[in-house]
Amino acid sequence: MKMAIKKGSSLSRVTSTSVLMLGFALLLSGCVTERAPLPPPPPPAPAGPPVALSSNVSDAAAVYVDYVTTARTMNASFADAEAVQVKLQEGASFQPDQLSRGVVAYAAIVAMQETSFRAALRAYAADDTARAELVHRLTNDVTYASTLPSADIAARRVILALSSDGQSVYNSGAGVKRAAYDVQRQKWSREKIADRDGRLIQAKQNSVALRSVQSDESARLLAAALNGSGLTTQATTGQSTGGYVIQGDGVTLSPDTASPTSDDQSALATAPATRLAAAPAAGDAAIPASTFASTTDLFDRADLFNQPYTGTVNRALTIAALAILGEGGDNRANYMSELMNEADGERCLDMSKLNLYQCLAVSTPHFEDVFCLGQHVLMDTGQCLGKMSSNALSFEPAKVASLYADAEPYFKPAAVKKASVKKTGKKKASSGKRKKRR
Repeated sequence: MKMAIKKGSSLSRVTSTSVLMLGFALLLSGCVTERAPLPPPPPPAPAGPPVALSSNVSDAAAVYVDYVTTARTMNASFADAEAVQVKLQEGASFQPDQLSRGVVAYAAIVAMQETSFRAALRAYAADDTARAELVHRLTNDVTYASTLPSADIAARRVILALSSDGQSVYNSGAGVKRAAYDVQRQKWSREKIADRDGRLIQAKQNSVALRSVQSDESARLLAAALNGSGLTTQATTGQSTGGYVIQGDGVTLSPDTASPTSDDQSALATAPATRLAAAPAAGDAAIPASTFASTTDLFDRADLFNQPYTGTVNRALTIAALAILGEGGDNRANYMSELMNEADGERCLDMSKLNLYQCLAVSTPHFEDVFCLGQHVLMDTGQCLGKMSSNALSFEPAKVASLYADAEPYFKPAAVKKASVKKTGKKKASSGKRKKRR
């Protein structure tokens, strides 16, 4: 049964009012604007000054990279006497002081690639008081940086990078030195040097002239230092822990003893079977007499990374620490420049120069200049780089003799021919009285 609603009744008025209110509400809802977005979060607390490195450090490192690249790629092929002199002067073109400073500078940038070392120091950088105290200690003791957290890992990077550079230069020199004997088959190599005094004077002049800074290389090194990435050394890319051995002309990782600590996985391509065995013991009867240990097993040694570190490594760690703390920028350029002065390395390179001058002073045929280039320009310089990297490293092969070695020579020397005496035309005078005939 339907109930009719009369117009004007109270129920009719209530219904009309409800409809009007509902329409008004719908109208208002359409006019409401969206809620304002939340304000952005407050900025993070300051983390101390940004990483800063003086440009004179990257400039010095660029000089080092330029010379080592030239030295390690020195070709042992000599077409004529002119080629010998060109390579001789090219190899001799470094000032010992400048190259020594470059070694320290490059080592500092290598240390700055170690992420754990950077993270530990940035924690100090965030606190002004702690940062100031740490800077005070670093600037008063050049060995203090070696005691910082993860400094040993950063030092391992440095030692591997420098020693690998040193060995590559040394090996380049060994190849040139061997060529000094092979080249004697060519007639020109046995001829006398035309201007012996002139080429000695030129070598001395090249040894005191500063090498120019490659601005592009300096900028690349500076960016790698500030960012903590982007530097590829002769040793490996970003490996800081584990066992290392030589593969080819550089140091690579043994994948069965350690793993890479960076994004670069190329080191894993080395098969475990390619690991080099340690040098045999001197008492091993299986070793033939007068054999020489290979230099390729030098890096598979724990004592290579032992403290105390060399002055080069300590100074490199100090420069790296100050830079990571944000206290190594151009405002400290003079002090950073002073830190790059390393007396032992400079002294070693000075001695290699003196040996070169003496060698050139006495050499006469062209092949002897090839010897001087291989031994005193390249091998001696590579040896210095090795000594600057670790107190336990030498590239000179150690002689290993068997326990039962025979002291007698393997080959019987040829008999010496007696000089023939020329006969004179005079007859020997007879002595005594002539016998009487019967």
